[in-house]
Amino acid sequence: MTILSVREGLEYTLLGANDPATVADVVAQSFTDGSEPTALALSLGPEDLKQFVDTLLPKFLEEGLSIVARDGDTGELKGVQLNLELSLEMPIDPNQFAWAAPLLALAGALYEEYFQGQAPAPGESVHLFMIGVPKSSRGKGIAQHLLDLSLERARERGYRRAVVEASGVISQHLLHKAGFTTRIEIPYATFEYEGRLPFSNTGAHPSVQLMDRDL
Repeated sequence: MTILSVREGLEYTLLGANDPATVADVVAQSFTDGSEPTALALSLGPEDLKQFVDTLLPKFLEEGLSIVARDGDTGELKGVQLNLELSLEMPIDPNQFAWAAPLLALAGALYEEYFQGQAPAPGESVHLFMIGVPKSSRGKGIAQHLLDLSLERARERGYRRAVVEASGVISQHLLHKAGFTTRIEIPYATFEYEGRLPFSNTGAHPSVQLMDRDL
């Protein structure tokens, strides 16, 4: 295990083969504690997200772009940033998780407008896919440092751009501070899927934003 950074008692490393079980738990709990607007609107529970992340973890491990933060003394996972090379191909079978269909449609609408029919070149862009920090560990700069290290890792691997769908006001603020620019914005209240408004209940989060920055 190569330590990328040590900060305030936490060790930041690349996602490793021994991490997956706890990674899925951390992301699932972080996304379903009421702070993630799309999960809130779709009434997702931890098990929904855990199965979703478990399915994708082999790809995250293979690509070597994801970062984790753990307590240097106990080894407890305190944060996860999952990243992939950006591609228009779905990383999962869209039929595998029925609840994910509105989310995939929303992401599809963002990327259709962003790329205007032009597929991203291989090796060009990294997709900041999911970040999870348990509620008890928030407010300590962990998400910011995971982001910084993710961008550094992507730059070292030759990627020239980072792209992310920022679903809530907190992540949008964090990304703006890190130099990201909003390119596409879709209000949750107006997005339709199969004649419904699946994201009408997102609390204080008015829209999802597709953001990017050069590396």
